Amino acid sequence: MLVFSCHADTGYDAHYLEKRADGRFYGNLDNFVGVHAVMRAYFSGRLARDYVRIELTYDEEKDFGGAREVLETLAPTDTVVVVDVTGAPPQGDVHVEKCRNPAVWSFLERALDGLRFAMYEHCEDPVSESDETDVYKAKTERVFFLGAPCTGGDYNRGWVSCTPRTIEALSEAVCRIVEGYPAFCEKQGLPLK
Repeated sequence: MLVFSCHADTGYDAHYLEKRADGRFYGNLDNFVGVHAVMRAYFSGRLARDYVRIELTYDEEKDFGGAREVLETLAPTDTVVVVDVTGAPPQGDVHVEKCRNPAVWSFLERALDGLRFAMYEHCEDPVSESDETDVYKAKTERVFFLGAPCTGGDYNRGWVSCTPRTIEALSEAVCRIVEGYPAFCEKQGLPLK
């Protein structure tokens, strides 16, 4: 099974977003960007596969309660993609962080070919090193973080910005991962579902 996990809670009492003259989005983006990108991919129709599951979790800002519930439903053969914002300096439109499995790394290099992306074995985010990947790795070694780079400060404390291109690229990355997943499973000898 291929599971996309996005936390749908925020640390804000109110939410603000504006699209400025420079074309960038400014506002409270954590984790509306991740949820928006996954939902764009979903509504494209390209995720309509019986091996794909989308989880919108809660309490990421507290104790990862939603991710812990999802953890109980996972099999060791599953692959989990945590989609969220990252404060890492943009090295592409999409960042892959905490990708420690060599087979997944190779798969992602092929799947994301043609997109502007950066890949890291560790967390490059100076704002937070802790996210749902830390929960899911207790069950599967095929877990990684797929992030939208946001600039302008701490996305947990105030306004940050990203480009529409980043959201489009993140959504496209989700679709490509879904489309390439059957071949990855076959090559690795993993069950698809």
